[in-house]
Amino acid sequence: MHALLFAFQLIVAMGGVSVDSLSVSGEPFDISAEWRDVPLREPLSANTGNPRLILYIRDLDSVGLDRDRVVEQLPWRFAKDAVEAEVFTRDGTMYPLRMTGYSFFRGMPGLVLEHPEVPRGVSFYRLRLRSRTPVPRAVMIWLDSLGRSRPE
Repeated sequence: MHALLFAFQLIVAMGGVSVDSLSVSGEPFDISAEWRDVPLREPLSANTGNPRLILYIRDLDSVGLDRDRVVEQLPWRFAKDAVEAEVFTRDGTMYPLRMTGYSFFRGMPGLVLEHPEVPRGVSFYRLRLRSRTPVPRAVMIWLDSLGRSRPE
């Protein structure tokens, strides 16, 4: 748990903002096959015009990944269309976020979702997502390199 807290603090210091329930209730967030709204403490900023949502998978066994073979299995288990997210502005404009790749942090594989043409300065007030493969206990991070850091 201390390693996860350190990772979270490091990401916040680098300009990332957590959007998962980890920082609110101490519990990671489950992602299912049905669209699910993610509660936001405050709007998500897109100051760079290229923000990323990263969904880190903590429980590899639950999604059928072998720790020793995760690099080769991840693209097979989570193809580029396996996970979808949508973010909404205050006026209801929706931007779909699609998987563009993978990320690894301290042994946790992450699914990177982006929209290539998010205008700079946009804020999002709603986030929803779904995954063909349910992901229990995911840690979700919003990265916007020009965003302001907010200590938790």
